[in-house]
Amino acid sequence: MADMRQVVVVGAGLGGMTVAEELRRLGFGGSVVVVGAEAEPPYDRPPLSKEVLKGTRANPPLLREPKELDALGLDLRLGTVARGVDTKARRVHLQGGGELPYDVLVIATGARARRWEAAGAAANVWTLRTSQDAAHIAAAVAGRGRIGVLGAGFIGCEVAASARETGCDVTLVEVRSAPLAHALGPEAGAEIARRHRAAGVDVRCGVTIDEAVLDGENLSAVRLSDGRSVALDALVVGLGVVPDTEWVEGSGIAVDDGVVCDASGRTSHEDVYAVGDAARWVNARTGRHRRIEHWTTTTEQAAIVASGIAGHERRVLDEVPYFWSDQYGTKIQCVGEPDAGADITVRMTDAGGDRPLYLYSRHGELTGVLGFGLARVVTRLRALVAERAALGNALDMVDGLHPQAPSRTNSPA
Repeated sequence: MADMRQVVVVGAGLGGMTVAEELRRLGFGGSVVVVGAEAEPPYDRPPLSKEVLKGTRANPPLLREPKELDALGLDLRLGTVARGVDTKARRVHLQGGGELPYDVLVIATGARARRWEAAGAAANVWTLRTSQDAAHIAAAVAGRGRIGVLGAGFIGCEVAASARETGCDVTLVEVRSAPLAHALGPEAGAEIARRHRAAGVDVRCGVTIDEAVLDGENLSAVRLSDGRSVALDALVVGLGVVPDTEWVEGSGIAVDDGVVCDASGRTSHEDVYAVGDAARWVNARTGRHRRIEHWTTTTEQAAIVASGIAGHERRVLDEVPYFWSDQYGTKIQCVGEPDAGADITVRMTDAGGDRPLYLYSRHGELTGVLGFGLARVVTRLRALVAERAALGNALDMVDGLHPQAPSRTNSPA
């Protein structure tokens, strides 16, 4: 007998669309309704900070071409915002009226960029989360003007790199001692800062913006906490994201820095799941409860949830997290759980020091790896992270590939 259940997926980004596609691939024959707040067809976000900003693509690539979407037989509701959910009646309430009944609900609303309120309504200050955001920033970058970036996380660093590669004067402002130092440690942060400075970016660390100077509707300059001023034609704010979960408040679904899930994506309510940037899952391999904003983690979560809904064998998330960033022609790759508080061993894998490798460990056990232009090495080390291998075994492998590589170790106090 065909499955007559209705699955409602709220969120038409990578997580939501992957759930829908996997359901069909696994033979689910019920109704699949996908609700997306943006009016555009679902698209891939990683190119926004790279190809789209640099003007090599006018628009981000679609997650699925129209013919492929048609073949999935989805009820795709674009330009539609969910404003609440009644878990007792099993209904999603929509903005502007209307509701959707569900047998199974998947929360895939992702996250929104954290705003910088000091800029007010300045017309040339943007965050980067949507294709519209990217279009505004790309227009400013195309003008080869003075671009400021507030926040040197991965998005901020990618925006700075793309703008600089296009010929803009770029100022990167970071309150911490180095880009990404809080997540990757001071050594890796210093290396990222070095690369930006070598490319001509004015990297200002250990400071923040005290005042936005406006000229009419536009920001014209910022005053930094060290007393200096920087004239700007546009400012991109990269202060992280906030999970988009307010719409489930009052539903009884547990939320704590994202929708709280077990290792299979199940929430505190029966037949309600969550995936992607809006969800905080348990990783069965580590036992840690984390919200991870990685492309690969989102697709893995979506596949697990779809498998559960379709009645296949229950799967759990036990992956070794993986993410990457492209800056100045170098692919920066990370596996596992890098931690600034871990023991960090650095290998320089070439004579010029341009391809460093960072190995993170606790109690002698390899927990994470970060490499610059070292795809083959990082891929091999991912298996050792999964095995919880001894740091010494990882170093032996690296030294076998790069026998002359010097190293240094920094153990936190």
